[in-house]
Amino acid sequence: MRPAAGDNAAQGHPCLLLARNEATALIALPGQGAPHEVGIEQLAQRHTGDMLLVLPRVSEPTDGDSGARALRRPFGFAWFGPELLKYRRLWQEVLLASLAIQLMALGMPLLTQTIIDKVIVHHTRSTLVVLVIGMGCFALFSALLSWLRQYLILHTGNRIDASLGAAVFEHLLRLPPLYFQHRPTGVVTARLQGVETIREFLAGAAITLILDLPFLLIFVGIMFYYSTPLALMVLVVLAMVMALSLAVAPLFQARLQRQFMMGARNQAFVTEYVAAIETVKSLQLEPQLRSRYRSFLAAYLQAGFSTRQLGNSYDTVAGLLEQAMSLLILGIGAYTVMESPEFTTGMLIAFQMFAARLSQPMMRLVGLWQQFQQARLAVARLGDLMDAPPEPYVLQATRQAQRRGQVSIVGLGFRYDDQQPWLYQNLSLEIRSGETVAVMGASGCGKSTLAKLLQGFYVPQQGRILINDIDIRHLGANELRRHFGVVPQETTLFAGTILDNLLLANPAAGFEQVCQAARMAEIHADIEALPQGYQSEIGERGAGLSGGQRQRIAIARALLKRPEILIFDEATSALDGVTATAFAQTVNHLRGKVTMLFITHGLPPGLQVDALYRITPQGVETVEPMTGSKGSAR
Repeated sequence: MRPAAGDNAAQGHPCLLLARNEATALIALPGQGAPHEVGIEQLAQRHTGDMLLVLPRVSEPTDGDSGARALRRPFGFAWFGPELLKYRRLWQEVLLASLAIQLMALGMPLLTQTIIDKVIVHHTRSTLVVLVIGMGCFALFSALLSWLRQYLILHTGNRIDASLGAAVFEHLLRLPPLYFQHRPTGVVTARLQGVETIREFLAGAAITLILDLPFLLIFVGIMFYYSTPLALMVLVVLAMVMALSLAVAPLFQARLQRQFMMGARNQAFVTEYVAAIETVKSLQLEPQLRSRYRSFLAAYLQAGFSTRQLGNSYDTVAGLLEQAMSLLILGIGAYTVMESPEFTTGMLIAFQMFAARLSQPMMRLVGLWQQFQQARLAVARLGDLMDAPPEPYVLQATRQAQRRGQVSIVGLGFRYDDQQPWLYQNLSLEIRSGETVAVMGASGCGKSTLAKLLQGFYVPQQGRILINDIDIRHLGANELRRHFGVVPQETTLFAGTILDNLLLANPAAGFEQVCQAARMAEIHADIEALPQGYQSEIGERGAGLSGGQRQRIAIARALLKRPEILIFDEATSALDGVTATAFAQTVNHLRGKVTMLFITHGLPPGLQVDALYRITPQGVETVEPMTGSKGSAR
């Protein structure tokens, strides 16, 4: 916004308007470190009101995805270009080391030729000693430089791996829940493992080979200088190896694809049933699962064997061609030595060494071609994750003058996809700030889905959802969910201590705040009774706790977040009657301080609510609480 004429506070500088509501605006001024709030009237006095709205230029999407997706380049090998260019200086050092290594490799055949053609013929022992020492120094320095080059490549590769791994995990966390609903956990995990495959290809033999290939032209030129027929024969054999590589590539790609699919299926199978091992044992599913896993494993091993056997056959034929090349050089070269005095024995040995120096990178290229196919498949699989559009996030969340916690649902219509029936249509609901509202209904009526819609996990096809009079479609995912504290129907805890799990909701909370939240959730006494108290390890998914304890810890975690809106999705389903009643009394003490939404089959005894609704196929019905004290449902 442009400053008003004669305004000293603005000092002739425009301001950046970050957010606003009815009373205040969040602005940033040049030279000031952090944004600050000003009143709307003060803002109007200090600035003219002229605004420059800056929007990104979005190319027209061609695949139906959002414009945000069009802004990002597709994930592929080109993604690594800027990452590699970040380390130009390191690559310069690697290039210098490669140049020195190749120059020393050029000298070894020439010195060998000199020893055979000159030193041995003339019996110059002193020259022999000097040349052998020189060759030994060449070998030593070549080994040291090779070690240094590989160290630099590995060091740079680790940096790229760290950058890629962090980028992948960050993007994974920003993907919408729908992405994970349509992909088994094992498949997502298998795709993440592709990061290692890509790193090994880019920071392994690929870089070394790319650096060595330009120097091979020098060896080819020298070989033509020694003998044109022999050099042409070598190039013909190497061309046959390359043709073989191109012929095998499609077959290898198809078999790698099948191997990956079989491996991902295995991993998804194991992950799913190990996570539900108690159900497996209670239903005595071991014989069935053993049989299914054996069939899956057999298919995976067969796919892997087929891939490796193709690679084995390819390596065998390529190795046979290399041996044929060596025999042809030896035979034709020996005949040339006997027929032409200009082509000496030393030249033949030197030519053989140059040919070996040329064929080794080419044969490495054979193996690298297989690694490239694996890396390309990993890039394609990882691209499915990296190219998926993330949820919208904002760097600077909108600040509000006061915490309100008001929810308005207007004409909401939702179904899971176009083939599914409508879960509800024209659903409207108003929850005022500080109210405690309960939503009931039969199983499958969409109670829990309503909680997910409020948090932006699903996008409604019709209607609007407003939080504090702001349409949630205009909020970033992090901006929206900071309003909520949720106790879900299926409680999830993470490996670590009880304190670690509680602090996830509010890392800045003090220990006394943690204990207060635990007391409110009626779990503090249980925690204190444990040998290590809040430092007790609970195992993966909270396996060391009972179902009721896990749920009460989840309630304490939600309370510790101190949200504007608390959602309890069947939060008391795992509590006994006495604990549920005590919890209801605790929640009653929060009435008026925070907006609360209870999604439940039945209200816990003693819970006081301001409104009670029932979701039906026809919409939302208002239900009068049962007779009793005012504002309570028994």
